[in-house]
Amino acid sequence: MQSDQPLVSLDTEGTRVTAHVSDPPPRFAAASVEQKHGYGHVTAPLRERGLECTVEYGLSDYIVRVGLPDGSSLIISPPQEPSTERAPGHPESWLVTRGHPDDAAVHEVIYDSEPDGPRAQHGGSVPSLLAAIDSRLDQLSVTPRAGTATPRASAARVLSPTTQRTKPAPQPAASAMRPALPPVRPSSSPGR
Repeated sequence: MQSDQPLVSLDTEGTRVTAHVSDPPPRFAAASVEQKHGYGHVTAPLRERGLECTVEYGLSDYIVRVGLPDGSSLIISPPQEPSTERAPGHPESWLVTRGHPDDAAVHEVIYDSEPDGPRAQHGGSVPSLLAAIDSRLDQLSVTPRAGTATPRASAARVLSPTTQRTKPAPQPAASAMRPALPPVRPSSSPGR
């Protein structure tokens, strides 16, 4: 994962240390591919979890490859055959698989909203796609987004039509919470 921090190199000569600071490498390459092909709305939430994402050309459309901490990766793909005329990054359905290059036993379908898939009713819905991915990433103990509720809880609130919001119980007044202090007694020692 590239950093936005400047690059620092150190030269030592005897007891003298000189630091050379240079600008970070440009990040426009990955971002421009995602903007050009319309996948920023898919990759941004995954990057917020600290994951590295690349957009690559698949069989007939672009796909998103997401590297996971355990060495496996997710492939987030719109339908590849036949190609469609839909806007890039907004297909009629999604297929998400997880695999590992060194372990054939790690192969699973995480999300399938293709016409005959178990989540066909969601079609090309990106919130449904991301909720399913977040749920699986939680199970794999991938770091959640900073400053948010767990992604699973957030996704459940978004997807559930019956979610109820409750207000916290009112707190008692401050005087009711303050313990009573014992009465002040005059000191029995002279001069105090």
